[in-house]
Amino acid sequence: MIMKALMKMSCVVILSCLALVVTASNKVKGDSNTPMGKYVIEASDVAINYKGTEIKGYKLCYENCKKEVLIGVEELAHCRNFIVILDDLQIVYACDKGVFGVTKFPKQKSTSINLKEAIDREQFYHQKVITQKPKTEKELLGLIACYYPALLKSGFLLQQS
Repeated sequence: MIMKALMKMSCVVILSCLALVVTASNKVKGDSNTPMGKYVIEASDVAINYKGTEIKGYKLCYENCKKEVLIGVEELAHCRNFIVILDDLQIVYACDKGVFGVTKFPKQKSTSINLKEAIDREQFYHQKVITQKPKTEKELLGLIACYYPALLKSGFLLQQS
């Protein structure tokens, strides 16, 4: 029963992400199909400092969350890693051997956020493989915007607003 519900949710998320819209102003828009509602992703004016290096950044805004989520893009030889940052919480979505999904949690700086309280462990394992087909950077950003709210325990993003 739970598997059927998860499969339905995955299908809805994937279909809505495939329907994301890239506007002429380089914004990625879509509906997360979560309580966070619609989202807009746009390039950040400021680079993100990650591991002592400045990397390209994006701002992710949800209609039902006042906090801005930052996404840094780390360019590697054969793929890109996406570092999703909410306050002090960092989560990495990355490619590994042709698979894109959540991979690990970088060592967190001193933070008031408890990972065990914030992360839905079941979703973490389900999101280890989001897609096995290569996608563009904008498509991957849209997938992150759809999957990220589910990775956090129910209401965590809303509590951060």
